[in-house]
Formats: sequence, C-alpha cells, structure tokens
Amino acid sequence: MAAINEDLILKVFEEMVKNRPSLSKYVPEKEEDEEIDYRIMADLVIKNFPWPIGVELRRLFSGSMRQPGRLRLDQIFKTLERTIQFVSFVMVCQVWYDIKQNKITLSDQVKSEFANRFLLLSMGNFCWLIRALATAYTEKNVSWFLPEMNEQFDKKFFAALDFWVPERNEIGHYQINIDEAEIEKRCIEYEDKLTLILQRIAFFAKYRLVSVRDIKVIKPRIHEARFHHVIDLLNSSDSDFKGQEIDEAKFSDSQSVLLMKSVKSFDDYLNLSPLVIDTNSETIDSREKLDLRKDIFMYTKYKSDHLMYLGTEVTEKCDLRALSNYQILLEEFKEMMSAIGGVMV
Repeated sequence: MAAINEDLILKVFEEMVKNRPSLSKYVPEKEEDEEIDYRIMADLVIKNFPWPIGVELRRLFSGSMRQPGRLRLDQIFKTLERTIQFVSFVMVCQVWYDIKQNKITLSDQVKSEFANRFLLLSMGNFCWLIRALATAYTEKNVSWFLPEMNEQFDKKFFAALDFWVPERNEIGHYQINIDEAEIEKRCIEYEDKLTLILQRIAFFAKYRLVSVRDIKVIKPRIHEARFHHVIDLLNSSDSDFKGQEIDEAKFSDSQSVLLMKSVKSFDDYLNLSPLVIDTNSETIDSREKLDLRKDIFMYTKYKSDHLMYLGTEVTEKCDLRALSNYQILLEEFKEMMSAIGGVMV
C-alpha cells in the first residue's frame, strides 16, 4: 500500500499533467528500480492549486501530519472545506458577473436559497452552491469561465461532495466519539475521497491566481496610454509571493484578487473580490490599522453590516474594517447579494 500522501500526490499530479502537460518536465523520468521523488511532485501540486487550496495541502503533506490520527483527520476536513469554499466562490463571482451582463437568470427558488445560505457559510452551503449553480448553467447551456467545470462537475462529483456534509457535522465537529482504530481507518478512507475531489479540480493548474497591488498610468505625449500593473502570483508553496509587472493597453481591477487564464494579459480574468481578498499591500499608517494582519482572506459571514473573513495563514480572528478599501468591499458584497439573491442587506 502506498505511504501516507503518496497515492493522493501521484493521482492528483497525473490529472494536473493532463491539463497542463508542461508540468511533466519538472519530474525526472523514473529509472528502473528507482523510487519516485514525491517531494518534487507534492511541491508542484501545492504550487499549481490556488493558494487557499495549496496552503492546506502544504499542511496536510507536512511531517506532523504523516501519521493517521485526529490531527490528520482534522486537516483532511479543513483541506476539503477550504477547497470547496474556494471553488464555490469562483462560481458565485462568475454568476454575479453573468447576471449583470444578462447572460443568465436564476430561478426564484435558487435566488431565495442563495439569499438564506450566503450570509453564514458552512460545508453544506458550499456543496449546495456548487450543485445548484452548476445545474443552472447546464440547464441554461451557459459556459463557465473555467470550461472544465461543464465536464467535471457531474453527478459523480456531486455525490462525492454530498458524502462530506454529514461526516463533517458528526466527526469534524466532534459530535460523536471515535476510537484511535476508527480514526486511522477514516484517515485512509477520507484521503481517498479527498483525492477524487482534487482530481476533478486539477484543471486549476491551467490558471493563475493573482493579486493586483497597484496600477499606474503611463501616457507619453505621442503614444496611447498604457497601464503598468504590479501583481503578486498567489500560486506558491509558501506565502512569500512572487511579484510580477505587466504593461497593458487595458487596465484590470486594482486591489483585487483575480483568477487569470494567462498572467501575460488581462484579456480574460475573473475578479474574486469581495469573497477572496489580499491584505498584503495594505499600509499600516494609523492606530486603527495596528491589529490588521497581512494574509489572503476568504469571506465567511455577514452580520450587522460587517463582513467577516478567515485567513489562510492567520489563525486568530481579524477585524478587517480598518482596511482602506473595506467600504468598497462592503458595497460590492451588497451589490452581489442584490444581483444574485434579489435581497438588500
């Protein structure tokens, strides 16, 4: 039997290579009687998922998680939950854009469910979002920004998602007691089921998650204006994100997290704000900002005119209302709820 993580790493990497064949060159061909270097492969799997997913896999692959036990079981749950949270947010952001562009309309039932579910998110709500929105796009014959979703998000995928909700509620939240032998058994079983989900979204290896730190206008007298973008690439095996600069004849959205088909051009991207945000470019220039943390955050709850987020590396609760663009994020969220759910919040 393959060692802990090895089967997951190999199967997910093989699916990534199908979507991005150039990845295969980074793993030397295995000679006869030579062992596969799973460390290289694991690093590539981490880097080629967007950071909110990759960082959880980095934790799952760490030395402290290599023994089946409660710690590993909890991390499997957390990896799965963050993965489907990110995927559902990608879908929600496209639905919002497509509704504004009159490309799709949702049924009253879906709108009502969305309005009820999206103010306080849970594993069950993420699974519902993925199924409901994928079904709506299939019925309306509308394509996704990530066209692979049309093929990969099928009944088998939905069934794989449905498995996790009662398991998360009972075991993930400690509602039942299980002994060490049962924990070890479930670690193996759940790793297999997590592998299936990750295989189905391995197409993310074709795309890049970026944070737009700044946009400057460059306009010589005798030339058309160009827009100098300073971006961070949020596909990495650590949080020291690699910066990059792009000059374009068109501009993107500043202070935003974008999912891009190519980092060479802003021709085709999906803006994930206000559901995924990056605070790394925030300047701590006032007393009110002293408690801000620099991280990639994902939306988790809205209550009393307050957007709440969870960090990908920061573990403590953070109040982000001191962010310089917080009011813009709040306005965007309200517009999104109105467009998709038909409600004013």
